[in-house]
Amino acid sequence: MRGDENALPLRDRGPIRKFVRDYVDARRSIGEYFLPVIVLVLFMTVVPVLQVQLAAIVLMYSVLAFSIVDGIFLSRKIKREVANRYPGESVKGLGMYGWLRSTQIRKLRAPSPKVKRGAKI
Repeated sequence: MRGDENALPLRDRGPIRKFVRDYVDARRSIGEYFLPVIVLVLFMTVVPVLQVQLAAIVLMYSVLAFSIVDGIFLSRKIKREVANRYPGESVKGLGMYGWLRSTQIRKLRAPSPKVKRGAKI
Protein backbone atom coordinates (compact mmCIF):
# COMPACT_ATOMS: atom_id res chain seq x y z
CA MET A 1 0.00 0.00 0.00
CA ARG A 2 2.95 2.36 0.59
CA GLY A 3 4.05 1.98 -3.01
CA ASP A 4 7.49 0.57 -2.17
CA GLU A 5 8.76 -0.86 -5.47
CA ASN A 6 9.97 -4.12 -3.92
CA ALA A 7 6.65 -4.81 -2.20
CA LEU A 8 4.51 -4.23 -5.29
CA PRO A 9 3.06 -7.09 -7.32
CA LEU A 10 4.69 -7.64 -10.72
CA ARG A 11 1.83 -5.92 -12.59
CA ASP A 12 2.52 -2.64 -10.70
CA ARG A 13 6.31 -2.55 -10.94
CA GLY A 14 8.41 -0.32 -13.12
CA PRO A 15 8.73 3.36 -13.97
CA ILE A 16 6.13 3.21 -16.74
CA ARG A 17 3.46 1.74 -14.46
CA LYS A 18 4.36 4.34 -11.82
CA PHE A 19 3.90 7.07 -14.42
CA VAL A 20 0.49 5.65 -15.39
CA ARG A 21 -0.59 5.50 -11.74
CA ASP A 22 0.52 9.09 -11.15
CA TYR A 23 -1.13 10.23 -14.39
CA VAL A 24 -4.45 8.66 -13.38
CA ASP A 25 -4.22 9.83 -9.77
CA ALA A 26 -3.59 13.44 -10.83
CA ARG A 27 -6.97 13.73 -12.54
CA ARG A 28 -10.61 13.25 -11.72
CA SER A 29 -12.63 10.71 -13.63
CA ILE A 30 -16.29 9.86 -13.64
CA GLY A 31 -15.43 6.19 -13.21
CA GLU A 32 -14.36 6.63 -9.60
CA TYR A 33 -17.86 7.88 -8.78
CA PHE A 34 -19.58 4.93 -10.45
CA LEU A 35 -19.79 2.77 -7.30
CA PRO A 36 -21.32 5.53 -5.13
CA VAL A 37 -23.79 6.29 -7.93
CA ILE A 38 -24.77 2.61 -8.07
CA VAL A 39 -25.48 2.69 -4.32
CA LEU A 40 -27.66 5.77 -4.88
CA VAL A 41 -29.43 3.98 -7.76
CA LEU A 42 -30.06 1.00 -5.49
CA PHE A 43 -31.85 3.22 -2.99
CA MET A 44 -33.74 5.05 -5.74
CA THR A 45 -35.10 1.81 -7.19
CA VAL A 46 -36.66 0.95 -3.84
CA VAL A 47 -38.79 4.11 -3.94
CA PRO A 48 -42.28 3.08 -5.12
CA VAL A 49 -42.55 5.98 -7.61
CA LEU A 50 -42.12 4.91 -11.23
CA GLN A 51 -40.48 8.20 -12.29
CA VAL A 52 -37.82 7.90 -9.57
CA GLN A 53 -37.09 4.30 -10.58
CA LEU A 54 -36.83 5.30 -14.24
CA ALA A 55 -34.53 8.20 -13.33
CA ALA A 56 -32.34 5.77 -11.38
CA ILE A 57 -31.96 3.47 -14.37
CA VAL A 58 -31.22 6.40 -16.70
CA LEU A 59 -28.66 7.74 -14.20
CA MET A 60 -26.95 4.37 -13.92
CA TYR A 61 -26.62 3.83 -17.66
CA SER A 62 -25.57 7.43 -18.24
CA VAL A 63 -22.74 7.20 -15.72
CA LEU A 64 -21.73 3.84 -17.18
CA ALA A 65 -21.64 5.26 -20.72
CA PHE A 66 -19.67 8.35 -19.65
CA SER A 67 -17.27 6.13 -17.72
CA ILE A 68 -16.63 3.97 -20.78
CA VAL A 69 -16.09 6.98 -23.03
CA ASP A 70 -13.80 8.59 -20.44
CA GLY A 71 -11.87 5.32 -20.16
CA ILE A 72 -11.37 5.11 -23.91
CA PHE A 73 -10.05 8.66 -24.09
CA LEU A 74 -7.89 8.12 -20.99
CA SER A 75 -6.43 4.95 -22.48
CA ARG A 76 -5.51 6.76 -25.69
CA LYS A 77 -3.93 9.66 -23.75
CA ILE A 78 -1.91 7.29 -21.58
CA LYS A 79 -0.57 5.36 -24.57
CA ARG A 80 0.33 8.57 -26.40
CA GLU A 81 2.05 10.07 -23.36
CA VAL A 82 4.00 6.89 -22.60
CA ALA A 83 5.11 6.64 -26.23
CA ASN A 84 6.39 10.23 -26.03
CA ARG A 85 8.14 9.89 -22.66
CA TYR A 86 9.45 6.34 -23.02
CA PRO A 87 10.21 5.82 -26.73
CA GLY A 88 10.67 2.23 -27.76
CA GLU A 89 8.79 0.81 -24.76
CA SER A 90 5.70 -1.32 -25.23
CA VAL A 91 2.39 0.36 -24.43
CA LYS A 92 0.49 -2.93 -24.45
CA GLY A 93 -1.91 -3.17 -21.51
CA LEU A 94 -1.16 0.29 -20.14
CA GLY A 95 -4.45 1.79 -21.29
CA MET A 96 -6.50 -0.88 -19.53
CA TYR A 97 -4.26 -0.62 -16.46
CA GLY A 98 -4.93 3.12 -16.24
CA TRP A 99 -8.62 2.76 -17.01
CA LEU A 100 -9.16 0.15 -14.31
CA ARG A 101 -7.29 2.29 -11.80
CA SER A 102 -9.44 5.29 -12.71
CA THR A 103 -12.61 3.35 -11.88
CA GLN A 104 -11.50 2.64 -8.32
CA ILE A 105 -12.43 4.97 -5.50
CA ARG A 106 -9.33 7.09 -4.87
CA LYS A 107 -8.96 6.17 -1.18
CA LEU A 108 -9.20 2.45 -1.97
CA ARG A 109 -6.58 2.34 -4.74
CA ALA A 110 -3.62 0.06 -4.24
CA PRO A 111 -0.88 1.18 -4.23
CA SER A 112 -2.16 4.39 -2.70
CA PRO A 113 -1.94 7.62 -4.74
CA LYS A 114 1.31 9.54 -4.37
CA VAL A 115 0.28 12.71 -6.21
CA LYS A 116 -2.40 15.24 -5.45
CA ARG A 117 -5.24 15.92 -7.82
CA GLY A 118 -4.35 18.51 -10.41
CA ALA A 119 -0.60 17.92 -10.08
CA LYS A 120 1.51 18.26 -13.20
CA ILE A 121 2.97 14.94 -14.25
